[in-house]
Amino acid sequence: MQIKTSNSGWGSFMVSGLIAIVYGLLALLLPDDLIQTVMLVSGIGLMVVGIVGIFIALRRKKMDLPWGMLLFEAIVMVILGIVAVVWSKETVKLLIFVLGLWSAVIGVMMLFSIMRFRFLVNRGFYLVSAILSILFGVILVLNPFESAEVFVTITGIMALAFGIIMMMFGFRLKKADEGIKVEIVE
Repeated sequence: MQIKTSNSGWGSFMVSGLIAIVYGLLALLLPDDLIQTVMLVSGIGLMVVGIVGIFIALRRKKMDLPWGMLLFEAIVMVILGIVAVVWSKETVKLLIFVLGLWSAVIGVMMLFSIMRFRFLVNRGFYLVSAILSILFGVILVLNPFESAEVFVTITGIMALAFGIIMMMFGFRLKKADEGIKVEIVE
């Protein structure tokens, strides 16, 4: 008896590709709406996780288990969730600002490392990476919301390309699976 079997997981590549394409299209067509939606969903998610954490902490208290830190973290999550939902645009600006600051600091640290460690191979690559990191950080810090929209657009283009490649790979795996037969001995 012969049956077709597949271990390639072509279906998961197809689904991943489709999700990436949908995100890419949304990011390209509606970057501002996508940012707001992501912040709204993230805020709601934080609130839900925080509320569940509060219940778990209170239950742990009744069972005489450590609970204080969990309660504190859960309350902070609820507060951050509310902030993300109520002030989503400002939260995005703050997150992009922090990301820009972090990128610039990392770039400066890379520059100091390049100067300190003269033996590094590919110093030119590290130098370019450091400069790009600093420039990226400065751009994000100077104009956080416009940078967020540009960032979403760039990730949209990348997701669209990634999705198409994933779907093509999935189709190829499916085609290869059609030729695979496994014989079962009874």
